[in-house]
Amino acid sequence: MGTIFVAGIYGVGKSTLCNELSSELNIPAYSAGDLISSVNGEIYGANKYVEDKLKNQDVLASTVQKLLTIHPKIILAGHFCIFDRNNEVDYLPNSVYSDLSIECILLLEANLEKVVKNLSLRDGKKYNRNHLYSLANAEKAASKEVAKILGCKYIIHDMRFDGNDKYKSISMIKEDRLDESSIGHKYNNTP
Repeated sequence: MGTIFVAGIYGVGKSTLCNELSSELNIPAYSAGDLISSVNGEIYGANKYVEDKLKNQDVLASTVQKLLTIHPKIILAGHFCIFDRNNEVDYLPNSVYSDLSIECILLLEANLEKVVKNLSLRDGKKYNRNHLYSLANAEKAASKEVAKILGCKYIIHDMRFDGNDKYKSISMIKEDRLDESSIGHKYNNTP
């Protein structure tokens, strides 16, 4: 029983990759935002603003625990950091991640120009590159910290959006290497 937690900033390709991983691995995939909004009714669109992040994390933890009673393993797309109302980085509380039964964190990174383009197409909104850069750095630091706290596998994958992302990710997820040197450290995903 466990969660493969796929993290990364907005527009990095989490949803697309999670759907591909789900299909290939035969593991159901969910979006943390969708699970939360299905309970609290909040709709997360282009503004990305969250009304009550603490309540939302409680909702998420409860919902994931219910899902894990049905499925032995799930893929969950989510964040360690979000934007606040002023587009400043807002860290989600580390305490929630232990309640998600995370066995692997897969942090997705990508060229920021590609992320800006993805977000523009998806949300119809222009994002500030410097804000996204700050968010990416915070997401990386927070994900690494949580991986160390949980003692789980930690993978960083650089999204290329070339059709090979799912195969590289699957290879790293399936790798049985989990020893002292791999806990809280990234796996090398370079060819």
